[in-house]
Amino acid sequence: MSCEEPKAKKQKADKEQEWEEPQNTEDESGENIVLKNDSGESYFELSATKRCTIRSFKGKALVDIREFYQKDGKTLPGKKGISLTIEQFEALRDAIKSGLVEKEIAAL
Repeated sequence: MSCEEPKAKKQKADKEQEWEEPQNTEDESGENIVLKNDSGESYFELSATKRCTIRSFKGKALVDIREFYQKDGKTLPGKKGISLTIEQFEALRDAIKSGLVEKEIAAL
């Protein structure tokens, strides 16, 4: 007989949640602009199929980078993606700002 507690089941994301289509993803200067999805979360378009969304989950702020796909005229989140805590995002941001990421890309 095991004394371990059963693992909590992961809740599945509501795949039928509809995401609003962006009308314009750049301002007059060509800079990315902040858009809002139907849940009121801010996001930035990275490409036609990728978004960076700022969201809250269980009281924690997350930076979510995810692929999206079209189904029945709706844009829906895919499984491929990553959610970074603020600490993880800051580590990535610092590596980019310091030039470490570009240096390693150039070395490829």
